[in-house]
Amino acid sequence: MLEAPPTLRVPRIDEIPPNPEVFERLKVREAANIVEGFKLNLNTTHDLPFKFYSEININNSRLWTLFKALASHLPDMVSCIYNLYEEESTYSAYSERSEVLKLLCNYETELTQDCNLEFGLIFHTKEKLEEVFVSDSKFIKFWGCNEALFRQTMNEFQLSEIPNLNFFDEFPKVVEPLTSFNQNVKETGVVISELKMFLKPKKKSWKFW
Repeated sequence: MLEAPPTLRVPRIDEIPPNPEVFERLKVREAANIVEGFKLNLNTTHDLPFKFYSEININNSRLWTLFKALASHLPDMVSCIYNLYEEESTYSAYSERSEVLKLLCNYETELTQDCNLEFGLIFHTKEKLEEVFVSDSKFIKFWGCNEALFRQTMNEFQLSEIPNLNFFDEFPKVVEPLTSFNQNVKETGVVISELKMFLKPKKKSWKFW
């Protein structure tokens, strides 16, 4: 089973609503393929200028390292995406990727373990869309244009392509505050407020032009 962040767990019996569908999903979860690996789909519609889309499971203790490695695939100028789970995303003005990563490193624990936070980096022009995004359940979504480079990175992290891979957010789950496990971290709202203070929001859109 995949190493989850400390804030994410399976519901206890007393937390499960009297709903047969929830019990059924938890039963299915027992045999689910929630392991390290990735799924990849080619872009067949071409509505947006990316070549493939991937979802990646990695043990939580390795999440930040993989995020940085995939971020290096993006161009030097990026917009930072961040939001509370199920709320509208904020996109920063485009800045040097290295500078944005330096800022995000200050929140490594919160960003990788607080399941109320989502974040990522994006580059989007008329010719190219590339994005690395960490979901609330702490798996990575990646939109890319260089499949060979992507697969090379997956090999470096010993991540195999698994077509029937499952993810934590497919099943009932309980999310607890990160501050319950670590008194040295910042609360979710504080992280969002500070990111907005340090990363000037882009007013019109997340596109480069």
